[in-house]
Amino acid sequence: MTENTALIQVLGAVAYGELKAYDGAKDEAEAAETDEARRWHRQVAAEELRHHKGFVKRLEALGADPDRAMRPYRLPLDRYHGRQSTDAIEGAVFDYLGEGIADDLLQWLRTVVDPETAAFVDTVIEDEVEHEAAATRQLRDLLDRTPNGRLRAARAASTMHLHMLWSGRAGATPLSAFIRLGRTRGLLAAIIGGQARRVRAIL
Repeated sequence: MTENTALIQVLGAVAYGELKAYDGAKDEAEAAETDEARRWHRQVAAEELRHHKGFVKRLEALGADPDRAMRPYRLPLDRYHGRQSTDAIEGAVFDYLGEGIADDLLQWLRTVVDPETAAFVDTVIEDEVEHEAAATRQLRDLLDRTPNGRLRAARAASTMHLHMLWSGRAGATPLSAFIRLGRTRGLLAAIIGGQARRVRAIL
């Protein structure tokens, strides 16, 4: 696998992840119970769609077929995002930790891509930092007013990590592109360390 192929595969994964984030935010907007929440989720949906379209353009600039680049990631990401939960804390924890992974992944990505792609990634990071901050506030507010909330959050964090592993169980080959692209130790340290730090922050 050449470096260019690895980059295309990684951008395919990120592009499809942004599309799933758009779908999720759109669903949240439709289910929102207040105008304020509806406006926020619509804003997030618009930003996630902009991210998706931007990564698609970067793939096209590299001479890649975006649909083909995203295809290997459809099944694992559909599995992950397809999980439905009626537990408010579990949903908030999934959002909180999921936004954290996105932030950490993007911080790594900007260090291993070409300058033009890195400049676009920086604009995505600006939005995602706000998304994570909102998810953090929502979770902390929920924990503060829920009996045994932090214990339930710890269990939800374990559930989320297990669900991630289960969802990606058949995706080892395409995920190897992340390793081949470079700075693997930095990537693993950012994601593992970031998740540990975020879990400690809610306990």
